[in-house]
Amino acid sequence: TIVVPEVGPASILAEIEVLRERYEQQEHSDVPSPKIQYDFACVLICSPRSADVREGAHLLEQLLEVDVGSATEECLHHLALTYLKLGQYVRAKECTEMWLCLEPRSGMARMLNSLVLERASHDGLLGLLGLGLLGVGAALAVIRRW
Repeated sequence: TIVVPEVGPASILAEIEVLRERYEQQEHSDVPSPKIQYDFACVLICSPRSADVREGAHLLEQLLEVDVGSATEECLHHLALTYLKLGQYVRAKECTEMWLCLEPRSGMARMLNSLVLERASHDGLLGLLGLGLLGVGAALAVIRRW
């Protein structure tokens, strides 16, 4: 029998605290570890708390600024997913486009770019529909009072 550990909000939050301690210990050292920062950021972006997700995005952005070499594509992948989770479609699109510039033949980058565009248009249509319904409701209220 294979036992699969339950991965839920409580276990993610506990893992965040463990990795936060490791990250803070090495953060002020002479040579901070990009690997620990990357691992910590990846756990943060899985958090149910939006503040943790934003902190994870910030850490991934820092890694991109210092040029993490071959891990750049992975950082862009996670950053695009993070911005998608936060509803920041323009930034998610920027990340997928940068990833496509680095790896034009990457199927994952193309798929994620398509997903970002689809989600942005879907949410835009929902917003437009909401505004339309609000306008119709306001018009009906004005007509009733008149």
